Amino acid sequence: MVTISIIEDLIDSGQSILILGKPGVGKTTMLREAARILAEKKRVVIVDTSNEIGGDGDVPHPAVGRARRMQVPKPSLQHEVMIEAVENHNPRSDCDRRDRTRVGSFGCPHDR
Repeated sequence: MVTISIIEDLIDSGQSILILGKPGVGKTTMLREAARILAEKKRVVIVDTSNEIGGDGDVPHPAVGRARRMQVPKPSLQHEVMIEAVENHNPRSDCDRRDRTRVGSFGCPHDR
């Protein structure tokens, strides 16, 4: 699939990635797919303030694959949850959705 190869090329570049676009063009889908691909080789933790990326409830969204998910109960607790993710799960990449800006942002440095 062409989309997967594009995402893999972006991830393999080791550069940060910023995903921008109008509603409904696939930003969230691309973010989930990138998390799934990364999680096949690295530890990935999704810290999700809206539960849009990782899924809501007890069962993670199936599209994130083996990525770990940490829900943020209130946006004011995002900082504490991010610290917990790093301290307890030792991720090598992270996926962070910042809804306040209405832009999906995705940072995946190669090795943290």
